[in-house]
Amino acid sequence: MQPVIKKRQRHQPENFLFILMGLILMGLLISGYFLFVDKVLPSLTGTSGSSDSSQPASRSGSDGSSAGSSETIIPEGEGMAVTLYFGARGGEHLVREVRRIPEQKMLLSQATELVKELIKGPFSQGSRALIPGGTQLRSLFYSQGTFYVDFSKEFADMHPGGAIEETLSLYSVVNTLTELDRKARVRFLINGLEQETLKGHAGLKNAFSRYEQLLLSPGT
Repeated sequence: MQPVIKKRQRHQPENFLFILMGLILMGLLISGYFLFVDKVLPSLTGTSGSSDSSQPASRSGSDGSSAGSSETIIPEGEGMAVTLYFGARGGEHLVREVRRIPEQKMLLSQATELVKELIKGPFSQGSRALIPGGTQLRSLFYSQGTFYVDFSKEFADMHPGGAIEETLSLYSVVNTLTELDRKARVRFLINGLEQETLKGHAGLKNAFSRYEQLLLSPGT
């Protein structure tokens, strides 16, 4: 039995060395992996640790684009030129204002952008806004030649009223949208519902067609 015991005792240091070498090798592999991920991989993919910090900035830019898009300047020759209709300052007519907006290919997207531009108000000093402050575009859709424009309740609640002002407000939207299709008609909803009038005068039950007689004539 003694020789057998000695033989087993000789194998114990060898087993320990194998385990120790295995642990060292595993440690080298793990450290090499983290070195590759942290140093080598970013240089190959063109990314770095700063990419994480730049991500929130890009998100805030995209989220803020709608809120601050009124200050966005589209360079001349880029985007699409559109015609908007606002009130003549000190008068009871509509006036045209041409501005450039980001290019939109779909009719519904173009119409939505036009109404949003109207809500922002005019850039020209000779024009005045006809859509009350606080008004939001809830939705806009197009069916069988008719645009359906759904404004928030502020469109009616905050409106000053009066037959002429109500008419100008409505045709500001109508004439702007029919720049996309002169034969199209426009219907208005307030907070998702049909209303009898805007604020007691201009009726909202029927669809509106383009009406250029409200435009301010040159020299007047």
